[in-house]
Amino acid sequence: MYQNSQDNYLKNQVTSASPNKLIEMLLEGAIKRIRMGKLAIENNNIVQASEQIIRAQDIIMELRYSINEEVDSQIPQDLIQLYEFMYDRLVIANMEKNTAILDEVQHLIAELTDAWKQISTNN
Repeated sequence: MYQNSQDNYLKNQVTSASPNKLIEMLLEGAIKRIRMGKLAIENNNIVQASEQIIRAQDIIMELRYSINEEVDSQIPQDLIQLYEFMYDRLVIANMEKNTAILDEVQHLIAELTDAWKQISTNN
């Protein structure tokens, strides 16, 4: 019953969120998955680590493919490169079970999240 309530709450949050809020939620979700993957590595749970890192990779690719590339600015291309870099680093971190790389990507996503929150509050 608790899980159903939690699922319904999350579903309501997603369906009622603005596009800016959805991006923020995805970024925060990627950070959460990276943290869970790192914890699993530290606990020698390789299967769980791999699953969590793959989920973070999926989120990053979702963000990457949601970018409107037709905007007349360098920003979309810069974001695409950043997302692809983070994805590649997550793949390596997953193959090597490397927590330092996970920390690196988590830091990049945290900085992007902070910037996104500032942009969202100014609009």
